Amino acid sequence: MEIMNNYTGTILIADLARGACDTEELSQELVEQALGGAAINMALYEKYKDKDPLIIGTGFFTATFFPCSNLAVLTGKSPITGKIGHAPLTWQAGVELKLAGFDFVVLCGASDRPVRLWLHDGLSDINDSQDIWGADVWESVDKIREVYGDDMIQMLVIGPAGENRVSIAQVSENYWGSKDSFGFGAAFGAKKLKAIAMRGLGSLEVAEGFFQKCMELKNEILNGAIKGKAGLKDFIEPLGLDVAIKEKVQSATHRLNACYNCPYPCYTFFKYREAPTALAQTGVADPGCLTAGLAGLARFYALGIDAPQAMEICFKAGLQPAAAAQILEKKGIKDLAAAEAALRECAADSTLKADAASPWPCPVSLPPEAGIFSSAVPPQPVFAPASAFGQGDAGQVWVKRQALAYIIGMCPIFALLAPEVTNDRVVELVRMSAEWDDFNKETLDTIIEKLIKQSMS
Repeated sequence: MEIMNNYTGTILIADLARGACDTEELSQELVEQALGGAAINMALYEKYKDKDPLIIGTGFFTATFFPCSNLAVLTGKSPITGKIGHAPLTWQAGVELKLAGFDFVVLCGASDRPVRLWLHDGLSDINDSQDIWGADVWESVDKIREVYGDDMIQMLVIGPAGENRVSIAQVSENYWGSKDSFGFGAAFGAKKLKAIAMRGLGSLEVAEGFFQKCMELKNEILNGAIKGKAGLKDFIEPLGLDVAIKEKVQSATHRLNACYNCPYPCYTFFKYREAPTALAQTGVADPGCLTAGLAGLARFYALGIDAPQAMEICFKAGLQPAAAAQILEKKGIKDLAAAEAALRECAADSTLKADAASPWPCPVSLPPEAGIFSSAVPPQPVFAPASAFGQGDAGQVWVKRQALAYIIGMCPIFALLAPEVTNDRVVELVRMSAEWDDFNKETLDTIIEKLIKQSMS
């Protein structure tokens, strides 16, 4: 077995209480036992559980040619549920972390002052962050990039909501929020960790034939269930959301974007301070926002509020949009001005309680195990029936697809779009990329089941 085609081989232990970092080797034995992502996160959580850890881990295929291999996973005890949760980090965060030289990061203890973690070129530093403590997410991203002199730095960052330990605070990926539905922004705040800044200029080796096999799978996906579809708008009807939302989404859409190496562009950039059709740079400050957060958009639209603008307010404050919209609904708020004032109050209210109901304004029926994974992900497969993705009832299929994605480093939304990514194809590509001849479907199934059981217990 050869893990250097998939990992850099380094686990970072960031002791925030001491203000110091150490490293451990990512052993071949640990990869053989848990493969990657959330499964290895759980092993590290158990090892360091006495130090109140948060674990950020990359998947087995993260930053490789495997389709949609962009995922990192944030694992820890949720401030909302008090139980283990796994939050998916998409866009570029997982790729940047691994190529910065770190496969897994263990955040231990709490600092007595605001700090940020700076990862680059296999180096790690815990730097003072009092200069931006109190700043919103957008201001923080701009300032950190300015300090380190690189606009390509990728960040995990919190806003005022996280600093104030608000239960529905989330860890943001750069400016645009995230799929963190566990309140890990409050966990960062409790550790006085303002941000993790990452710059990845490294690379991985590539096994012979791996690139070609990945391209074959990618082409199969492009001609499969997602063919002819693009953006969040095409999720709306299959998920049973109000069809009127589709027109609102389309009318405000400027462009579509995809995460690293993803065949499906679900991120939608909305413009609302200038015409969505405007292509030239006109000098308008903050013309719009980028999001894949359909649950939040649908919730705000249902209130009659301009959803993209409400999302921007949440992003700056570091609030989970869908959870924030549920709170506004209970308050009877239905206009943008009142929503802005209420959301600012939410970001300062450490006593705020999250709504236990699903953030999706549509019928949801998932088993208890679903609670260990992000509820920001669609609650069912989107373009194909659950039976196309695996055996069992729809809820169990959803859970197993999520577990697979969180282990191998594939976006969990994409896992519900592409039935072409079967467990058999995953096994084939694991064997090829790691020269791991005895890896088989039974081993993969065992790792999936163990992750679910461990996380639930």
